Amino acid sequence: MRPPTRQTGHGAARFLFRLLLGSLLAAGLAVPGQAQERKAIPGTTVTLAPVAGFEPSSKFAGLEHAQAKASLLVVELPAEAHQQLSALFTNLETAKTNFAKQNITIDDAEDIETAAGKGRILTGQQALGAATFDKWIVLLKGAKTVMITVQAPDDSDLDGDDVVAMLKTVSLGAEPTLDQKLAALPFRVRATEPFRVVDTFGGLGVLMTSGPLNVDPKGSQPMLIVSYQTGGQVAAGQLAAVGEKLLSTTRGFEKAEITKRDTVAFAGSDSGAMLSGKTTEGAVAKRFVQYIGLGADGRFVRMIVSADEATFPTLEPAIKAIADSIAFAK
Repeated sequence: MRPPTRQTGHGAARFLFRLLLGSLLAAGLAVPGQAQERKAIPGTTVTLAPVAGFEPSSKFAGLEHAQAKASLLVVELPAEAHQQLSALFTNLETAKTNFAKQNITIDDAEDIETAAGKGRILTGQQALGAATFDKWIVLLKGAKTVMITVQAPDDSDLDGDDVVAMLKTVSLGAEPTLDQKLAALPFRVRATEPFRVVDTFGGLGVLMTSGPLNVDPKGSQPMLIVSYQTGGQVAAGQLAAVGEKLLSTTRGFEKAEITKRDTVAFAGSDSGAMLSGKTTEGAVAKRFVQYIGLGADGRFVRMIVSADEATFPTLEPAIKAIADSIAFAK
């Protein structure tokens, strides 16, 4: 995965799409029922009439049934991402190939009419451990490119027709303010100069940079990303190993040289894991640092920062201040 500040619009869309696919929620049993009154999904453009029992989640941008552990996850990307993702959703074979990389088997694709206009829905399954989950993934276009995923175990009573009917109620409004999007994240973070917030992504993460550009194709500016992981859980003893695995599979950091490993206070825990070291992008030598911290439910938040070797030392006070500000939302 390549940090989004380092790409053109299409490259950024690809990065965010891959990142958010990797965070699709592992849901539990689903309970069918009559649709409720329309609900707005905080921090997004989405409003819909959910199946009874689903309420706004405090863990991600979407809905969950606390007792049944069912989920509806909303991911929003820049409007210009729709053209690229639409090609993936329109072609069934392309969809099968790309989603298979996330262990998702796509069976079918069809157009649906929603309150937001025409959408494209993919249906399939995902194997998570010993369980298999049914999935419905719809792509819509409004002020943002919107991808909504509904998930339930394949042996649940959730009816596919009920899911499609719920997705047909989706309407899209104006883009929320940056403050509203930050408030809807499942964690709290505060930017410290010279870093500034560029945007949030998918209701799961925030992008910061330092410099005049929001889109940085040449990767000339520092990049800082904080993201919340919703797919699966991590035990405290596994955190350091998970951090190294994530780093090695992050585009641009596959061959990173780790020069320091440490246990640090991060995200409200004294047992966070920190990695730092060096990497290269083209001919440019860069330094990086990555922090990971666990929440009470076993999920985690990750912060990764990179900048060229000459600039990085001047950013360290700000990086530490931002890391110290991160906490899971109550």
